[in-house]
Amino acid sequence: MTTATLTFQKLIQEAQDVSSTDPKQNHLVSRAFFRLDLNDKHYADMSVILRHPFGTDYTKEPIEVEKPFGSYAGNWNHNAFRKIVEDYYRSAIGSQGKAMRIGPGSGNVRMRGNTIGFLKSYQLEIPQ
Repeated sequence: MTTATLTFQKLIQEAQDVSSTDPKQNHLVSRAFFRLDLNDKHYADMSVILRHPFGTDYTKEPIEVEKPFGSYAGNWNHNAFRKIVEDYYRSAIGSQGKAMRIGPGSGNVRMRGNTIGFLKSYQLEIPQ
């Protein structure tokens, strides 16, 4: 295993709906941008799509994280990466969010096109 450093820079919240009247309408789609530093190489153009399908509760269920895209094309530890991306998102938005706090009982909230910029770094073990 090799240790990489991921530094997230911003999150673009393309859509998030929280409905108290129709939970089947709850969903989110966002994109997180990050830099990957691995073995003295820097990949500054990385990003990933994260989503929660319609009818799920993002506060209680795992967030779906797609395969990242950008200039790095080597081995990957997706399970650990998913947890990192989920933590970054929840650090920005949710009951403990730095940018937007959505607590229990919140409802009928629609958010579109928000850009939230803050740095947060993580270590990721990547198989060789």
